[in-house]
Amino acid sequence: MRKIFEQVISFFKRHRQIINFVICLCVSFFLWLFITYGRDYQHSTAYTLKFTNNEHNVEYFTQDSIITVGIKTNGFEYLFRSSKHDKKDLIIDVDKINLNLSNGKANLPSSALKSQIMHSLGYRGADITLSPSTVRLKWNKIYSKRVKIVNKCVFKCQKPYDMYSDAELMIKDAVIEGTESLLEKIDSVNTKNVTYKNINKSGIFIVPLDLDLPNGATCRMTNVPVKINAEKYTENIAMLPVKAVRYEDGRNIKVLPKQVKVRYRVAVKDFAKINEKEFNAFVVCSDEAMSKSNKLKVNLSNIPDYVKIVNIYPQKVEYILFK
Repeated sequence: MRKIFEQVISFFKRHRQIINFVICLCVSFFLWLFITYGRDYQHSTAYTLKFTNNEHNVEYFTQDSIITVGIKTNGFEYLFRSSKHDKKDLIIDVDKINLNLSNGKANLPSSALKSQIMHSLGYRGADITLSPSTVRLKWNKIYSKRVKIVNKCVFKCQKPYDMYSDAELMIKDAVIEGTESLLEKIDSVNTKNVTYKNINKSGIFIVPLDLDLPNGATCRMTNVPVKINAEKYTENIAMLPVKAVRYEDGRNIKVLPKQVKVRYRVAVKDFAKINEKEFNAFVVCSDEAMSKSNKLKVNLSNIPDYVKIVNIYPQKVEYILFK
């Protein structure tokens, strides 16, 4: 390292003209910088006005949302401030303006905004001009309303898994904001109609909300957690005798076939709880039903909630009346 340093010193001793050139270049640059930015500059920039009020639930609208700010200041300050401030929005705090919120509208002189604009831009003693000279401002009272969330998502499991229970919204309702007349028309917010496939375990899905609300209504929530319960399932077949239920005359009825095959699905964890002898298959032999068809629909009863019927074969049976 020392050897390299000695070589550099030796190089500059042999080439003193390079040192003189660098010194002259630096002096020239600083002289140019002082002459160029030492005088006052006039510059105009367009900004978007945005009004806010933390104390009142109010939404503001401006017909003159663009304001042009002319700044006359020392070149060095302008260079420093412009490099730090690249935002195009100027936030105006209505609480700092003498404004009567009960009127619903006002014509504000731009001079009333001058101090906040200077503070936002970071200028203190600069001379600024504002155009237009008057800002026309309107506002509406914002109301809030709590509405229910409706799940429109579909969850599909990969076999042998299946949904053990309905999907559960972990947040049941959402708060929407808007004018009073708008909120009267809204009673719910839906999730987006999204399909989630190949699910093989229980979990929580973050589901987006469908925020296609009427213009002027907003919802700060953008998604909602949905809890699903997925379990591994198995299938089985039960052969059930068909019972005839008769409410009118006392004639006997015979159904053909006497048994139906019921295919059902059940979670593996619940399989041991199944007692097929408790399942019932029956047909209702009313005069009205028999007058319409020579076959009767097979119905099931005493099926536990955790059992999912896949199909019944046959779904309808023939019948014979006899004394």
